[in-house]
Amino acid sequence: MRKKIGEILVQIIPVMIGVYLGFVLSNWSETNKRKSQTELLRKNIITEIKSNKSKISEVLNYHIMLRDSSRIIQNSDNIEMKTLPPFFKGTRTVILGNGAFDTGIQTGLINSLKFQEIQNINEIYTMQSAYKDFSQLILSNLMMKIDFKENDNGDRKFYGFLAVTMTDIVLKEKRLIQNYENLLEEIDTE
Repeated sequence: MRKKIGEILVQIIPVMIGVYLGFVLSNWSETNKRKSQTELLRKNIITEIKSNKSKISEVLNYHIMLRDSSRIIQNSDNIEMKTLPPFFKGTRTVILGNGAFDTGIQTGLINSLKFQEIQNINEIYTMQSAYKDFSQLILSNLMMKIDFKENDNGDRKFYGFLAVTMTDIVLKEKRLIQNYENLLEEIDTE
């Protein structure tokens, strides 16, 4: 009987060791795959943030000029707007990317990042969403404000609206750029 138990153990132990090693290797492989995917997510988020920062930087000076010009015209004694002023080339708000962040959430890979990173990344994308909403609000309200009739009061309202909204958009853009730089410093060094 002891001989049979010994033979069974001799046959079972190598199988158990093999199964255990299989689990260990599988887990190791899965962990490496997850790390690789997380690093790819981090790189994609960094690329997306750099792209968004570049887009905002390209329009910031235009928005500053639009804000300042609108203030000057609004405060002048002679406002007559039969056509749009030559310096006005639209609101030029930008569409900011969020695909990398959304993919990270959908795949659950975002949870592999450090907690503070997740919070900072989430804050950036929340700010981007607020920027997008504000941009859409500006555009829809601007369409209602444009009136090419000879009405000095309507023109003053248009330029006042433009000055106020461009002030807000410039503040949002400067804050976004600063937060982009801070986040890039933090996650680019990891």
